[in-house]
Amino acid sequence: MTATPIAALREPVATGPVGDVRLEEILRALDPGFLRLLGWDWGRRVITFPREHPVIGLPDCPVPNCPLAITVATRPMCWGCLQKWRATELPLEEFLRIPKAISKGVGQIPCSVDGCERPQTTATARLCESHHLQRTQRLGGLGLEEFLVHPKVVGLAGLGPCLVASCYLDRVGRQYPYCKAHIQRLRTAREAPGFDEAAWRLTERAVCSTREASLRGLPDRLVAEVLYGLWSRVESGFKTRPECLRPLYDRLRAHRIRTVDEVTDPAAAGYSREQVMMIRASQVALRRLNATPETERVKDVWDMTVFGHTGALPFTSLVQEPLREAMKVWVYDDLPRRRNKNAVHHARAVISAMALLSESLRLQRPDRGMAPAEWGRGDIVAFSNRMGHLTAIGKLSATRRLAFTRFVRRVLLRFRTLGLAAPGGQLEGMPVDFAIWPEDMPDEPEDTEAGRDLPEAVMRELCANLDRLQTTSNVETRVATELLIDTGRRPDEVLTLPMDCLEQDPDGSPVLIYDNHKAYRLGRRLPIGGETAALIRQQQQRVRERFPTTETTRLKLLPRPKTNPEGTKEIKDISTAHREWVDSLPDLVIPLVTVEAGTPVTRLVPFDKSRIFPYAYRHCYAQRHADAGVAPDVLKELMDHRLITTTQGYYRVGAERRREAVDRVTALQFDRHGNRVWRTAQSLLDSEHVRRAIGEVATPYGVCREPSNVAAGGHACPLRFRCLGCEHFSTDVSYLPDLQAHLTDLLRSRERLMSAFEADDWARTQAMPTDEEIRRVRRLIDRVTADLDDLTAEDRAQIEQAVTLVRRGRTVHLGMPRVGQPLPDVRPPRTHLP
Repeated sequence: MTATPIAALREPVATGPVGDVRLEEILRALDPGFLRLLGWDWGRRVITFPREHPVIGLPDCPVPNCPLAITVATRPMCWGCLQKWRATELPLEEFLRIPKAISKGVGQIPCSVDGCERPQTTATARLCESHHLQRTQRLGGLGLEEFLVHPKVVGLAGLGPCLVASCYLDRVGRQYPYCKAHIQRLRTAREAPGFDEAAWRLTERAVCSTREASLRGLPDRLVAEVLYGLWSRVESGFKTRPECLRPLYDRLRAHRIRTVDEVTDPAAAGYSREQVMMIRASQVALRRLNATPETERVKDVWDMTVFGHTGALPFTSLVQEPLREAMKVWVYDDLPRRRNKNAVHHARAVISAMALLSESLRLQRPDRGMAPAEWGRGDIVAFSNRMGHLTAIGKLSATRRLAFTRFVRRVLLRFRTLGLAAPGGQLEGMPVDFAIWPEDMPDEPEDTEAGRDLPEAVMRELCANLDRLQTTSNVETRVATELLIDTGRRPDEVLTLPMDCLEQDPDGSPVLIYDNHKAYRLGRRLPIGGETAALIRQQQQRVRERFPTTETTRLKLLPRPKTNPEGTKEIKDISTAHREWVDSLPDLVIPLVTVEAGTPVTRLVPFDKSRIFPYAYRHCYAQRHADAGVAPDVLKELMDHRLITTTQGYYRVGAERRREAVDRVTALQFDRHGNRVWRTAQSLLDSEHVRRAIGEVATPYGVCREPSNVAAGGHACPLRFRCLGCEHFSTDVSYLPDLQAHLTDLLRSRERLMSAFEADDWARTQAMPTDEEIRRVRRLIDRVTADLDDLTAEDRAQIEQAVTLVRRGRTVHLGMPRVGQPLPDVRPPRTHLP
C-alpha cells in the first residue's frame, strides 16, 4: 500500500485539523490508542483494520501469498479464494497449501525499478507504465531481471496523487490525472448524459483493499464524528466490517454531508439497515459527549444514561409548557431518591399520569390550560370525571386509574413544596384548590382472586418443550427460563446474575446470590435445590469455555451472544424469544368443569397463551410453595418482600375452594378430650364462615374461642398456651402435623430437662412437661388418626387436599418457639440440557 506520493507511511498521529469548538471537543475525546490501532494518519485519512482485535480484527487469509483479509468470521478464507476453492474439487486442507499466483485488490505497489516512485501498472508486469513501454518497445522486450540492471533504466519521479477526492492512490500516467481504477470508472461515467467531471471527482467512491475504508474527501468535522462513532461502537462490542463502512462513507460523500446530525432520517434517505444503525449510534454517542445532568435537564427528551440510568425520558406528552417545565424539576428532584433499575420506568409512569391531566386541561379549558394561575377546582373535577370515563370504556384499568390518581396527587403536592407555585416559579399563581383531596381518590379495586400463576398442566407442557426453546433461540435463553421457573426471581434479577452467583451454606446446601434491583437490596441469598445448582454449574462451565481469559468476577452467567467479546455483558431481554417459543407450541389445554343439565362435566379447553410471560413464573413459584404448605412468613422471605401483604398478592385461595376446604376440615373437628364435634356438619352458610373467621383465633395446634383472647388477637391467654387444658380449645385434622410436632417437642424437652441440664428447681419444675399433657396430646393424635383411617381412600384424598388448602395461608407467631423445617422440593420436572 502506498501513500501520496508512494513512500513510507507516516506515523499515526492523534492530532488533527482545528476549527470550530465542537470539532476540537471531538478531537480531544478521540482515544489516541484507538487511532493507532486503526493506523490513522490525518494526512492520509484511511482507516486500516487491524489483524488481531476481539471486535474489529480481520485475520489474514490462510492461502499462501494472499495479502487479503477474512472479513466474515464464518468463512475459512477471503472471498476471492473461497470462490476459487468452490470451483475446484479439492479438499480444504489441500487447497490451503497451494500458493496464490496473482493477487489483486491490494492497492498500489511501487515499480520494481530502483528509485522509481510510480506504481506498477499490473501485477504481472511489475513495472510502471513508462518503464513497461520502455522494456517492451524501446529495449526489444528484455527479460525483467535484465531490464532492471540495464544502464538506460533509471527511476522516475511520481506523477502526483489521483485527483478523485476519496482516493489516496497515485496517478499512473500523464494523460489522466487519476489512478488506474478511476480512469476505468471515468470512461464508464462519461457515457451518462450531462456528466460533470468536477462533481464526479468530489463524490466518486474510493479504491480500497479489504482492510481499508477511506475518509478522504469528507469535511474535517464529519471525519472526526465518524471516527468517534466507530470508537463508541467498538467500545460497546459491536463488530463492524470495512465493507459496511465503505458504502456509508461513500454515501455521505456523495450527499455532501457536513455533520452526522444533518442525516435526520437515514432510512428515508436510502441508507441500508446497517448504515442506519451506525448513523444512529454515532448521533447518540456524539450527543452524550460532554453531556451533563445540568445540560440535559433543559431538554424535552432526556438521555437517561447521563443520569446513570438507561433509555430515554420524553416530556413531550405534556402540552402546557409551564407544566412540562415543572415536571422536569420534579423528575430531577426525584431521581436521586430512586437507586434501583426501575427509576426510569417509575418516572415514565408518573409523566404518563400527568399527561392525562395535561390532556384534560387542554380539552376542557378555553386557553388549553396554558395559564397555571387560571387552574382551579373545576379542572380537578373534570380530570377525575375523565379518568372515570377512560376506565368505563376500557382504556384505563381500575388499578391503573387509582395508581395514576395517586401519582398526580403526590406530584401536585410536591410542586408546592418545591416552590414552583411561588412568585417566579414555573407554576406561579397556581391556586391552592388545584389539588386532589382524599375524597377525590377512587375506590380500591376489588381483588378478583384470579391470580397470575399458570395451571399445573400448562407448566408441565412448558417444561417438556424447553428443548424447542433452546433450538429457536439459544442456550442462555433456555437457562434463564429454567432459572425463572426454579427460583421465582424477577427477570432482571436472573438476567444480571454474575458468573460466581452460586455459594453454599455451612451445611453444604446450595444458595443463589442475586441482587434485588427493584428494592435495591444487593447480595440476597436464596436457598435452591440441587438440580437448579447443577443447572447453574453447567452454565458456568459453558461460559468459562467460551471466555477462557476473562476474569471470573467480570463474567456474567448469561452472557450476550453478540457484541460481547469478553463476556461482561448480560443478555438484555428474553421476552421476544420467550413469546415466539410459546406461540410456536401447540394448543395448551386445561380441564374445565361445567354444569350441563345439572351434571358436572369436565372438558378440555385451550389456555390463553398471552398469560404466559416470564414474570408469571414468579407467581407460579409463590403458588407452588403456598400449595406445599410453606408458611406465609417464610414465603415472604423467599420472595424477598418487605411486607407479607405483598406476598399474599402472589398466590390465591379462591373463596369457593377455601369454603369447601373449611367444610371438609371442620367435619373432622375435635375438642381437647379428642371427642368429635360437628360430626354431622353440613356446608356452612356464608354468615357462619364469617362468624368463624372473627370469633376464633389461631393457636399453635388448633383454635381458641375464649372471647378476651380472641379480642387480643391470641396474646391474652391466661393459661399461657396450655391449650389442651382449656375448654375453649378445639382442633381439626389440618392441625395433625402441628400436634405431632408438638408431641415430639414435649418429649425432647422432658428428656433434656431430666438430663444434666443446669437450671433452678422452680424453673425446671415449671418447664417440665407433665405426663397428663403428653397423654392428652397422644390421645388427641390417636383419635384424629383413627378417624382418618376410617375414611375411604377417595374421602381421605379429598381431606388431604383440603388440609393443604387450609394450611396454605396459616401462620401462628404468638411469641412461641418454632422448629425450622426444610423447604419442600417444588421444582417442576422438565427435559434436560444435552
